[in-house]
Amino acid sequence: MALVPLHLVISLTILLHYVAAQQTNGSVSVGASLTATPDAKPWLSSSGEYALGFKQIQDNFLLSIWYDKIPEKTIIWYPEEGPTVSTGSKVDLVERRGLVLSDPQGKEVWSSGPISDLAYGYMNNTGNFVIVGSNSRNIWESFDHPADTILPTQVMPRGGVINSKMGKTNITRGRFQLRLLLDGNLVLNTLEMFSGSAGNAYYISDTLPSGFQLVFDATGYMYILTINGERVDLTVRDSLPSGDYYHRATLDSDGVFTQYYYPKNLAEATSWRVIWYVPENICKTIDSKACGLNNVCRLDDNQPNCECPQGFSLLDPNTPNGDCKPGFIPSCDEGESNNGGDVFDFIELTNIDWPTSDYVHMNPTNEQTCRTSCLNDCFCAVAIYRDNQCWKKQLPLANGKKDPSQNVKAFLKFRKIDGPLEQEKIKVELEKIKVEEL
Repeated sequence: MALVPLHLVISLTILLHYVAAQQTNGSVSVGASLTATPDAKPWLSSSGEYALGFKQIQDNFLLSIWYDKIPEKTIIWYPEEGPTVSTGSKVDLVERRGLVLSDPQGKEVWSSGPISDLAYGYMNNTGNFVIVGSNSRNIWESFDHPADTILPTQVMPRGGVINSKMGKTNITRGRFQLRLLLDGNLVLNTLEMFSGSAGNAYYISDTLPSGFQLVFDATGYMYILTINGERVDLTVRDSLPSGDYYHRATLDSDGVFTQYYYPKNLAEATSWRVIWYVPENICKTIDSKACGLNNVCRLDDNQPNCECPQGFSLLDPNTPNGDCKPGFIPSCDEGESNNGGDVFDFIELTNIDWPTSDYVHMNPTNEQTCRTSCLNDCFCAVAIYRDNQCWKKQLPLANGKKDPSQNVKAFLKFRKIDGPLEQEKIKVELEKIKVEEL
């Protein structure tokens, strides 16, 4: 076996020492790469608090940045649209191309974009991954391309936007946006899923026309900076905890923009705690569409929860705040529209309403007339009765909410042949058939 020359051994030792140093000071050299495997080591910040690498999401992997020292390993950044990739995918820091994410076959999935004069990458101690040029200036940084979260020291300019994800484990773009508009207002709005166009705002900061930047400073204090240098508080200063904490502000999948904190002293840590959030009650905010079509929102311990009412089921079982499909769709087929009472009946629900979906308002009236009118109206899917008034509604139903203080009755129409009792009978019969087949 040939002996390795001493000068090569020394050079190799120096090189290994240099690489080890890069791994501990947050620096990432051009040509470095990570592979998506369950035990892959990430690129760490020098403090070890932040990591960029691959997080396993069910059976796939997500290129992301996360808190690495806390048990929850909470994700705080991922590429736009959050493409998940399979085992064996890679991310490389490539000269003139920046970060490049590719699948196991080498096909590019995402990149940070063309970057000239790239010197190195750096995972810094604020959770911001930057790509540095030879002139030592940052030429790309993750803070300029936020996902659903912003962090202390991060600034959102006019035109800036963050998008919610669809669910806790579904990182595709969700139904809500936070934007600092060009007119100076910070707004929360819904997002039309197919066209991507913004819906009506359900939260407005009222900082038009002076709002200039959304600033999240190093202490965890968030405010809107105006053109003349004044500050419009979002975080109430007295609400900030004293001590050493991680802070983040996330547009959650339920449409609520929330600032959280987490003790850096793990002996004190249990979970993320809330400092403030907007809106105060998203279920009561008409334009929020907190839950999908036909779905119903209720507030539990200040957290919105969505649930399909009886007679409906989730279109996507993995998206509880998504759309609900009806077990029955009203039609004006001959025989149905002329014999409402013979063909249809109601499921009666209490304290549930869809306040923006009515097409007829009867005032005054009584409960029986309300029911009869809906039974004999082939367009009517639901009738709402409250205070001697009746609202007839068509599908799909929007902005559903459950509120015990409303004292309302909701009558959901169904065909008797498809009704709850018949469905239960069919289920029992199917179970009998399965047993007999066994």
